[in-house]
Amino acid sequence: MEYYQTENGFAYGKPPVARVVARRSGSDKIIIDHTYVSTELRGQGIARILVMLVVEQAQKEGRSIVPLCSYAARVLNEKPELSALITSL
Repeated sequence: MEYYQTENGFAYGKPPVARVVARRSGSDKIIIDHTYVSTELRGQGIARILVMLVVEQAQKEGRSIVPLCSYAARVLNEKPELSALITSL
């Protein structure tokens, strides 16, 4: 299985068995709304990779991240080097 970009974030597997839902807000933000990993794949770090794909996208586009999803907020807050990317609405 592979990770890939979708219209509204990133996903893993075809059909998707994991996803992060993210959307652009204005010209300077990406909002992470939700992460999901199917029950049988949980605990393997898939959701963390999906969140980090959003981080990479935000860095490339010069955007900040609004982590409305509690899991995404936790992942971002675990890495002090990402604190400059985190913002609010």
